[in-house]
Amino acid sequence: MISGERQPLVSFIVPYFNAGSTIQEAIDSIFNQDYENFDIWIVNDGSTDEKSIDKLKDFEGNSQIRILHQQNAGPSVARNNAIKQSEADFFVPLDADNKICKAALSKSVSEILKLDGYGAVYGNFQYFGNKSGAKMQKPFSIKNAFIYNQIDTCALISRKLFDNGLFYDENLSKIGLEDWEFWINAYFKHWNLLYLDIDFFEMRVNEQSRTFQVANKNIDLIKEYVYKKHSNLLAREFNLLFYETKMLKETPDYKIGNILLKPYRFLKSLIQSR
Repeated sequence: MISGERQPLVSFIVPYFNAGSTIQEAIDSIFNQDYENFDIWIVNDGSTDEKSIDKLKDFEGNSQIRILHQQNAGPSVARNNAIKQSEADFFVPLDADNKICKAALSKSVSEILKLDGYGAVYGNFQYFGNKSGAKMQKPFSIKNAFIYNQIDTCALISRKLFDNGLFYDENLSKIGLEDWEFWINAYFKHWNLLYLDIDFFEMRVNEQSRTFQVANKNIDLIKEYVYKKHSNLLAREFNLLFYETKMLKETPDYKIGNILLKPYRFLKSLIQSR
């Protein structure tokens, strides 16, 4: 636990669309953690399922839970809506079908308070549902970030990012992977992202999930949008990679390696020509 007079307030931001069958597990995991100063913002994103709408009534009497309602606009809009109303020091976006790990907040809040210039802390996650095993995330690299989404949505994010105008892109709210663009944008705005080798959350794998039903189907459209939005940053990183590769070719090790590989390449070309 964090020592001192007051733990920073953490708001869990939970977009909710027809998630009545999974929301209880998500909420239970929050209350089962070992961090005490938190609240929960459930944003009903225009749910149409009556059972899911009724399920929200179970949480109405809890003073730590706020329920917001909006017309269906997607998770980017839902998260931004709640973040703008919360007075928390930190935020944890948690999907309504996932679960937070017991020590995720106590460990990540403790670490980020020691550092300057860090906007978020993230860790590893466990799969459950239609898949098992663990996903070991890695330290953030902008070169890799332009190829694939390195950090899942669920992380501890400082209020400072949002106070400086960084929110989830609402143009991606319906088509998916808004978290991918969010982390690239955080890097662009000079925020450091801290990876901790800890279990942070559990991800439910389900063929009905938004990843399968929406993001995967829109991946080409999403990439085109993100690359255009961050074209200057992408061009800068491409130029850096180009010159790094060029300089590498001038090193003695690279030249010696090229000489050693020439016989192998010659044999390979003979075999392929037959």
